[in-house]
Amino acid sequence: MKSRVTTTKGDRGTTRTLAGDIFPKSHIILECTGAVDALRAQTALLRLQMIHSELPDRQELAQFLFWLLHTYFLIGTAVNDPTNKHPEYRKDTIGQKHLRRLEAEQSRLEATLHLPKAFIVCASTALAAQADVTATVARDLERQIVRLNEAEPVFEVIDILPFINRLSDYLYVLARHLEHGQHQPVDYSVLEP
Repeated sequence: MKSRVTTTKGDRGTTRTLAGDIFPKSHIILECTGAVDALRAQTALLRLQMIHSELPDRQELAQFLFWLLHTYFLIGTAVNDPTNKHPEYRKDTIGQKHLRRLEAEQSRLEATLHLPKAFIVCASTALAAQADVTATVARDLERQIVRLNEAEPVFEVIDILPFINRLSDYLYVLARHLEHGQHQPVDYSVLEP
């Protein structure tokens, strides 16, 4: 039986993009596409862990993460065809409506937080740690998108970059929300002998 997944076309270290171009797998377009994949996988893991948690607001939080997962496909399509050779493949593009919804959710969570006036050294729950990991992956994607825009100046990032930037902020706030007030601020006294 022939696999619907394995094509063997990438066996030589190249991949065809949505634009139809063939690049080495190390090309910035594919690095950026991979960063979107990594963000999707980490967000999906966070969502599943949340669903199986005892959090009273787990369904609401998981539903928002489900929405985020869908926005990643819009971002993935954009970065895989940065010159927009095939606009017909785009179901939608990240825009102000997406940014407003993300900011509203961050504001909702942030309104309930009382953060210490110090850097957080580490998460205090496993769910918060996963949210921190996901935020780190979002920041990596942001750097990859900037690199892609440098390589392809026609790549339109006016809405994608603010969305990804705010996404990492939201995930940080989500991590702190998941700590239930038990934050671990930096305490430099632990470095003393």
